[in-house]
Amino acid sequence: MKLKRPKERSYRGIWKVGVVLLAIALVGIYLSGDRSGDKKIFVQIIEKVDPKSNWPSTDYPPCPKDLAGILTAPLMEPKYISTLTPLGNINPPGHTSPVDHIYFSTNYASKIPLLAPADATITNLTEILKADSFGKYQPTGYVVRYVVCDGLVLDFASYTSLIKPLQDELASKTPDCVYGIVKPGHTGGPEGQCYYNVKYKVKSGEKIGWVQAIRNGQSLDLPFEIWAANYNKPARPDVNWDFYNDDRYAHSMCTFDLYSGDLKDQFYAKFGQMVNSDSKKKDPKSSGPVIFKPRTIEPICGQVNQNIVGTIQGMWYAGTSVEMDLESQGKGLAFLHNNFDPSVGEISIGGTITEKAGLLEFEPTHSGTINREPSEVKADGEVYCYDAAPNEWMLGGRVLVQLVDEIQLKAEHQLEKCTGQESFLSPITYRR
Repeated sequence: MKLKRPKERSYRGIWKVGVVLLAIALVGIYLSGDRSGDKKIFVQIIEKVDPKSNWPSTDYPPCPKDLAGILTAPLMEPKYISTLTPLGNINPPGHTSPVDHIYFSTNYASKIPLLAPADATITNLTEILKADSFGKYQPTGYVVRYVVCDGLVLDFASYTSLIKPLQDELASKTPDCVYGIVKPGHTGGPEGQCYYNVKYKVKSGEKIGWVQAIRNGQSLDLPFEIWAANYNKPARPDVNWDFYNDDRYAHSMCTFDLYSGDLKDQFYAKFGQMVNSDSKKKDPKSSGPVIFKPRTIEPICGQVNQNIVGTIQGMWYAGTSVEMDLESQGKGLAFLHNNFDPSVGEISIGGTITEKAGLLEFEPTHSGTINREPSEVKADGEVYCYDAAPNEWMLGGRVLVQLVDEIQLKAEHQLEKCTGQESFLSPITYRR
């Protein structure tokens, strides 16, 4: 069954910590641009941030070993939230790999206050801009970075507006701006981003700004999502992080695990999606009442990196680790479980084996070679086959896969359905 996914947004991997190194993947030009929008170079901006240059630091208090309860105020009152999308959402090609942030949905049309979740320091502000009909870049929102303790970093996007003291901070500084940013799979045209370094201390519960949902047809689109990264926790040693262009991904965690008690319970109760009660299709536009279906399988907050060594489960790349941002080039392939209902299997395809990106959902089996549970597919010489009903996968056909060893697999898309007697014609080698 096909599960509804949140509308894709455009903030992943563009945060600035200290010195930001911007590499342009599609053309070898450094883009500085100006707010007139006259310089319309459409590029993909790639950022590589090395947090090791920032932690440990004497500027912030040390983090406790147990981080539960370190956030003491709601970043947004739970009453304003209708659903929270668990970690691990996919939306190829821009997010072929599971996302490391949480999306918010709301039924509230007025301004929603945003609060500092703890005593913390705001270290960076990013102004997001979009070009208007005259090509002029106009501010549309702000990303706020909090450092709660040494190595614990929260990024909140995007505030519609900020309190006056923070606006004054921005007015007093000269930002580092980049324009014409284009990201695969994102709509709305190129954007601009202006980065400000600040050191603004806040108290838990202090109002920092507000956000307001945008009416999108009959529904409300809340442009708000959050990241949390704990750089005190070592990155998984069994993952080759050279394939990833955002080091934060290796240290990501569930923001709401930083709460405790009743406040944590209130947020956790929001993880799930709105579904149609009269249909197997997860589509609110279908006939019948729409109800909230919570995620019930642990971890309730979702899961980012799903790699399991010795199996096909997890993220793969058609290229070498020395290439930059293979995912944005459509060279990603992932064998996963759905972030709303982990009993549903997924294949996330950025391209390469198909003409365009796509998502295949299937019901995992535990024997044979058809739609086999990804964590059970090993380097046994077998060619495994995955397919789905036509209305569940816009690309149609089947995906063949064979695990060669712990770091290589072969994959191919063919137009037929699975029969159990598959063989490759022209497979692509993926690595991780």
